[in-house]
Amino acid sequence: MLKPAQLYKDALRRRFLESWYNMEDMYWHGATGAELIELPDDNYNKHCFVSISSDGGIMGYIAYNVDWQAMSADRWGIISFNKGSIEFAKDVYQAICNVFEIYHMNRISWFAYVDNPAIRGYRNFIKKHGGRECGYYRQIAKLMDGNLHDAVEFEILAEEFVRKKKNRRIL
Repeated sequence: MLKPAQLYKDALRRRFLESWYNMEDMYWHGATGAELIELPDDNYNKHCFVSISSDGGIMGYIAYNVDWQAMSADRWGIISFNKGSIEFAKDVYQAICNVFEIYHMNRISWFAYVDNPAIRGYRNFIKKHGGRECGYYRQIAKLMDGNLHDAVEFEILAEEFVRKKKNRRIL
């Protein structure tokens, strides 16, 4: 279930601290070091959510920047603290649906490192729901493993987005 991240600020910061030295999370941090997450005091330029499990625990974090002039949601940040969680994947999908259906954005875009295991899911997502790979950046970042990594940028326009018909819910 999606909830505003600001309601879970302390618990979320703790989860981020725990991820700093986890090699599986190096694709989220995007550098050789990490910093604590800064949550805004409003939701005008950035929307931040946590994915909450049925027992009340934080499964992950989903955030994106909002450009109201261009009607675009960009610079998505998605991190799962429970790798492989179907519930978290459903919450990510719901956040994307909300961007198009509630906020009436025209476009979303995000990028992922090519070596990130999640990239397979992103590629499958755009095949199933619309969108495309729109950029490839070679050796764009040195990550915690000491290597330079390539990245791919994805985008979906509202007119391309294909939503599944069943299980429609709103935050």
